[in-house]
Amino acid sequence: MKSWSIFAHSFGMVFRNLKQALQIGLVPVVIAFVGVFAALSYIGVSVSVLQDEQALGLLIANSWMVFFATWVFVMIMMLWIVTSWHRFVLLEEYPQGWVPPFRFDRILSYIGHALMLGILMMIAMIPAAIVMFGLSAMSPVLAGVFAIILVLSAVVGLYRLLPVLPAAAIGKSLKIKEAWEATTGETWTIVGLILIGFLFQLLLNIMAALFVLVPIIGPIVLYAVLLVMSLVNVSILTTLYGHYIEGRPI
Repeated sequence: MKSWSIFAHSFGMVFRNLKQALQIGLVPVVIAFVGVFAALSYIGVSVSVLQDEQALGLLIANSWMVFFATWVFVMIMMLWIVTSWHRFVLLEEYPQGWVPPFRFDRILSYIGHALMLGILMMIAMIPAAIVMFGLSAMSPVLAGVFAIILVLSAVVGLYRLLPVLPAAAIGKSLKIKEAWEATTGETWTIVGLILIGFLFQLLLNIMAALFVLVPIIGPIVLYAVLLVMSLVNVSILTTLYGHYIEGRPI
C-alpha cells in the first residue's frame, strides 16, 4: 500500500534523525513559548483564563492586536522549523549547533505559496458551494453527502498541490500545473495517506491528553508530541516532493 509506505517513510525520517529534529525544532519552539507567555504577561492574563471560552473571547476582542501579533510571531517560528526541516531532508543542509539558519526569504516564499494555494482552493470551492446550497433546499441528506464528498475532494486536491511548499522552502521553482501533473492517478494513495495521518494525530492527541496535567512531565510530553506531529506532517510533504517531483524511491 503506497500510502502506508509514504507515511512510514516520513515517520522513520523523523526518528532516524532525532538529533537533527531537536536541533531544528527546540530553539524556535522555546522562543515561541516565551513569546506567548510574554504577550499574556503584557496584557495581564494568566494561563488559566485561556481555559474559559467566554473570558477568552472577551479578551481577544479587547486585545486583538496583541493576539494577532502573537499568532504571526508563533507562525513564523513554526515556519522556521518547517523550512529548515525541508532543507535538511532535501538538500542535506545539516544543522550546525542548536540554532538553525533563519532564512526569512524562504519563510516568506512558503507563506506566499501557502496563501496562493488557499486562494485557489477558495475559488475552486465557490461553484461547488453554490451547488451544495441548492441541494440543501431539495434534500438535506443529499446535501450532507455532497458536502462530505466535496470536502474530501478538496483535501485530496490540496495534497496534490502541496509539493509547491517544499519547493518554496528549498528555493526551487515548481508551478501549480507541474505539481498537479506529477500526482496524476494518485488519488487513492492520497486518500489513504490522509486517513493514516488522521489516525496518527488522534493517537498522539490521546497520549498528550493523558500526560498534560502531570507536573513537569506533562509540558515535556506535550512539547514532544507537538514537535513529532509537526515534523511527521512536514516530512509527508517532503516525501511527496521527493518522490513525485524528484523521482526519489520511497
